[in-house]
Amino acid sequence: MIVNRNNTPKTLLENTAITIGRLGLVCPTDVSSQLARFIRPWCVALRNIRDNDEKDSAFRGICNMIVLNPLGVTNDFIYVCDAIASWEKPPMELHAKFRDILHSFKQEFGVEQWKQLTDRFPVPLKQRLQIHYGV
Repeated sequence: MIVNRNNTPKTLLENTAITIGRLGLVCPTDVSSQLARFIRPWCVALRNIRDNDEKDSAFRGICNMIVLNPLGVTNDFIYVCDAIASWEKPPMELHAKFRDILHSFKQEFGVEQWKQLTDRFPVPLKQRLQIHYGV
């Protein structure tokens, strides 16, 4: 998979990540089973892209996949949180998806496990998730 290869040009990684995300808009069931194979490099590739329509469509698709296969991102959950927090001002619909996903994970993990997990997050990430999503 291109996103997992070393020395792939940054723009190719970004375009591949956007395309993978968009697949989640048209065939999320087909792609969600592979989340664990690409979620970390996907998040890294898109976290530094400025907010725009391409990023929006990619994240809406990845959210569809995460809802279908949340276990596919649990090992790299910090990367998912960091990618979500990379947004300056997500569109309302996307913000709601982020909030719902984060609260669903918090509920699923339980209070103690959620605290253990988020205690390993960098302080700025924890603060941003708390301020913007209440988790």
